[in-house]
Amino acid sequence: MPRIILPSISPDDRELAVTDQNLKYLRDVLRVSRGHEVIVLDGHGLAFKTGVREVGEKHILLEVRGSCSISTESPLPLVLIQGLLKGDRMDLVIQKATELGVREIFPVVTERSQVRFSRKLEHWKRVAEEATRQSGRLLVPVIHDVCKMRDIFDCLKDGSLRIIFFESENKGFKLPSSISGSFVYYMVGPEGGFTGKEIQGAKESGFRILRAETASIAGAVLLQFLFGDL
Repeated sequence: MPRIILPSISPDDRELAVTDQNLKYLRDVLRVSRGHEVIVLDGHGLAFKTGVREVGEKHILLEVRGSCSISTESPLPLVLIQGLLKGDRMDLVIQKATELGVREIFPVVTERSQVRFSRKLEHWKRVAEEATRQSGRLLVPVIHDVCKMRDIFDCLKDGSLRIIFFESENKGFKLPSSISGSFVYYMVGPEGGFTGKEIQGAKESGFRILRAETASIAGAVLLQFLFGDL
């Protein structure tokens, strides 16, 4: 059954008007017609089962037939802190991290980030929404606004497991065999990696270091395997 994401829906809605990109997707790509069923998500946990009532030039009307239960979310509250990457690489990381169940993504400016701050937040949110729809997730990851790395440590929850992946690390540490309800933050640098000063700052904030080369995606796989549902 096709899915779309409408962040503005509420539990009291009985009819939904679909416009813009969702209209094009349902009408022009899937070619839905009257009576077809569509799952509508708000990206925050609410899910409706709906039926197409009317297909028009400027909108599609959906009749809400009831709420539905979707249990595709990983039990692991996994959060990615990603040093800004060049070009389309941030899109790829956000897409794959979403597919792997990451709950939140913090894009951060590091000393070696080779890009200046750019207003791509809305674009990244659309990437996350599309990946959520394609992968069958219930929740759209929260994409936070860009901030500097030194400011990120004040945003983290107490009692969390904190890991920073660093390609130059030659030591390891033993991960716990399990965690219970704790957020897991994992931090990955830009193309040039982290500086020694940044690594020291992360250590002082409670991060432990693991060596990794392709950490944004591989790190999510590793942590979901250890603590999640892979």
